[in-house]
Amino acid sequence: MESSLFRYIWNETRREQIWILFIILASMPFSFWLLDLPKYIVNGPIQAKGFEHPGDTQHYFQIRIPVPLSVKQEGFLEVLHGFDLDRVSSLVMLSAAFLALVVINGLFKYYINFYKGRLGERMLGQFRYELMDRVLRFPMSEFRRVKGAEVATMIRDEVEPLGGFIGDAIVQPVFLAGQILTAIVFILVQNPYLGLIALVLLAVQGIVIPKLRRRQLVLGRQRQLESRALAGAVGEIVDGVAAIHTNDASDYARADLASRLVKIFGIRFELYQRKFFVKFLNNLLAQVTPFLFYMVGGFFAIMGTLNIGQLVAVISAYKDLPSPVKDLIDWDQQRLDVEVKYEQIIEQFSVDTAVELLPPPDHDGPVPHIAGELALSNVSVIDGNGVRLLDNLSFRMGVGDAVALEGGSTSGAETLVGVLARLDAVEGGRVTLGDADLKDVPLAVTGRRTSFAGVDTFFPQGTIEDAMLFGIRHTSRPPDPPGRYDVIKSRGNNLDVRADWVDYAAADASGPDDLGERMHDAMVTVDLEHDVLAFGLNRRIPDIWDEAAERFVEARTILREKLDGGGMTGLVEPFDPEHYNSQSTIAENLIFGTPLDDTYSLRQLGSNRTVRKVLAEHRLDAALFGMGRDIASTILEVFEGLDADSPLFDQLSLMTPEQFPDYQAALKRVGSRPFAEAASGDQAVFLDLAFGYIEPRDRLGLLTPELESGLLDARHAFHDALGEDQAAIAFYHPDHYNEAASIKDNVLMGRVAYGIAEAESRVMAAVRATVDELGLRPVVFHTGLGFNVGSGGKRLSGAQRQKLAMARALLRRPDLLLVHRGLMQLDPGSQDAIVERIVAESRGAGGRPGFGVLWNLESDALARHFDRVVRMENGRVVDDSAAGDGRHREHEREPMRASA
Repeated sequence: MESSLFRYIWNETRREQIWILFIILASMPFSFWLLDLPKYIVNGPIQAKGFEHPGDTQHYFQIRIPVPLSVKQEGFLEVLHGFDLDRVSSLVMLSAAFLALVVINGLFKYYINFYKGRLGERMLGQFRYELMDRVLRFPMSEFRRVKGAEVATMIRDEVEPLGGFIGDAIVQPVFLAGQILTAIVFILVQNPYLGLIALVLLAVQGIVIPKLRRRQLVLGRQRQLESRALAGAVGEIVDGVAAIHTNDASDYARADLASRLVKIFGIRFELYQRKFFVKFLNNLLAQVTPFLFYMVGGFFAIMGTLNIGQLVAVISAYKDLPSPVKDLIDWDQQRLDVEVKYEQIIEQFSVDTAVELLPPPDHDGPVPHIAGELALSNVSVIDGNGVRLLDNLSFRMGVGDAVALEGGSTSGAETLVGVLARLDAVEGGRVTLGDADLKDVPLAVTGRRTSFAGVDTFFPQGTIEDAMLFGIRHTSRPPDPPGRYDVIKSRGNNLDVRADWVDYAAADASGPDDLGERMHDAMVTVDLEHDVLAFGLNRRIPDIWDEAAERFVEARTILREKLDGGGMTGLVEPFDPEHYNSQSTIAENLIFGTPLDDTYSLRQLGSNRTVRKVLAEHRLDAALFGMGRDIASTILEVFEGLDADSPLFDQLSLMTPEQFPDYQAALKRVGSRPFAEAASGDQAVFLDLAFGYIEPRDRLGLLTPELESGLLDARHAFHDALGEDQAAIAFYHPDHYNEAASIKDNVLMGRVAYGIAEAESRVMAAVRATVDELGLRPVVFHTGLGFNVGSGGKRLSGAQRQKLAMARALLRRPDLLLVHRGLMQLDPGSQDAIVERIVAESRGAGGRPGFGVLWNLESDALARHFDRVVRMENGRVVDDSAAGDGRHREHEREPMRASA
């Protein structure tokens, strides 16, 4: 990267800088005329110079060009004769000219500021792009020394001042210097002594102020480093919050944060003190000059060596002088500050000279397949602490072979897989892929023809489908012309994120229509299909599957027949508009539907006006308020004094232990007061608690037949009272699909009974069988693909994340699959089944092309599935044998290990 900020700016914006400099030069004559014109207004029409007698006129706008006497006897060529004006007309004309010059100078300033602002913002985006592009090319070893939060802070915040400065870097000093020079020349022309006074005071400002600001630069640099370190510390706390809680280290984390904040406060406070002192001194010097002008200039005017018009013009010219002087000093301060920031950023984004950046992923034309042999010859890998991870290792395998690696955490097996996946840099030796050196193979080739699955997984925020497609988003088809990103002139400015990036051929798919089948096949291989189906059953159908809604309504009848035929009739209580559903909450029974927005959220019904009105009309508000109060009293009495980890809390569904203090306070406020005398907020608290009550689940004996009957009547009244708000709720109906409810709820159209052993699992098995019978499994599967995995896949279990990562690696049908204990979090039985299926696929099972596998095993028991087993210890191969011949077993490796 360019080490000099100004060299970087000039190289990237040379044409734009030259253009704006031309505009600045073109504006300078207009600035001079604007300063000079008040003199003519004051001396001419105002003081009547040239208009001493009535009827006198002055000649204006006569333009003559000097020419040799041989050409024209008068010595000039008249281009414009001009015209004569009297005193009043002269005043009007000169004032209008002054206004026109004000507008012209304003337009010049507007264009200059607008142009340099646009230039700065474009270069800011480009610089950020280049930094992130550089991060993407860092070898993995570099990421072990940087913190993600610090890199993000630098790209987001620390680079921000560069955007404002890049546009000003060359333009601003020239523009401001031009304004200052114009004003000084004008003052010198009017009176040399006043010009010298202005020059001396400007020199004092230009020398003293920058010297005082040097300490500010040091403090600014310290503040930048401390702020960056604070961002890194905060990022570490967020990433390690689980370890902080489990080790009771939160107070230490708070103390560390407080120490950093105090240090930053001290630096910033000193900065403020110096900043405002310099501002005070600058303003003082700026006001001394007008004082001298009034005194010295007034003296010259009294003595007759300076007329009033000149004095007014000089004072007017100087009036605008302190602003560009101050701006120029500020620009110099900003220059020093930004140069420091730029140097720090370049230093942070630079790698050691011995470290080679990864090549850019550019690749023209089709990506070739990998063929031949993969060979490591005397390869050594050394980590940052000088420990040899691989020690002169030699290893060979055919790209289509299935090879297993065995060894402990220090064996080097992980590093061997990392070298081939280009995650670890080679210190010595050579790695070849076919006839090519691996370091010379474009990333586009290894990134598309090999797949890697490791212990750690990475999923951007998005859906399961996004996570799967992440591995095959290789091909961009930008529009023609690609002008959307012309403002980013770095490499890649024609990449359009909205283009179709999916490489269908990599997944052995012809297009979007059969890509879903390929994802399904990959998930079946890794035993993830049932998880995705479960996600799908608990989600709404996407709009693209609306035509399937009627099929799910049909599934209700088939499911009911299955339940009746299997003796499971009592396991599901259906929704009936004329009956109370005892397996649902009071709130669900009241609104008898699924809210489409927060207006009728089941957690906030107690404060909803329509609900409160209906309850009051049916005299249910006081009854439900009393129920809520009884629920709170009973739960607090039963669970009081229990340890927070008591298993009894698992049975508590109406409130959480953290809410106990809030309900205790509400009970104390209400006491034995009736509903009408309680505060509105307390009424809502206990109504909401009652709305969540389910008698078979909570078993407090509070739901009477009379209350059920009253709630049924209130249900019908509530529907009538909604009026236009009925569109805010999707109501349950036996013959209609509920667009707001999940697939499972639509098929059940009821609730699974509480308290019956294995009721949920038996009912769900019947639901899945019904879905399969109607051929709706693809709909449910694709709905499950829309499940949001959360940041980093945190909404998935560890086993699900590893399965998803493996499915993603298999989706693009690689030539070589590299695995480092990619199924470690699964149980041994699941590991064995998945490895068996993957190795079978690698040998061409299913009629598809095979692929090679190099797998650092989770367990030695999995070795039987592979063609060849390689045992590693201390960064070297200690045994290399065909699987099943017995030579890789532990007792026969002892002599070789000893000799090694």
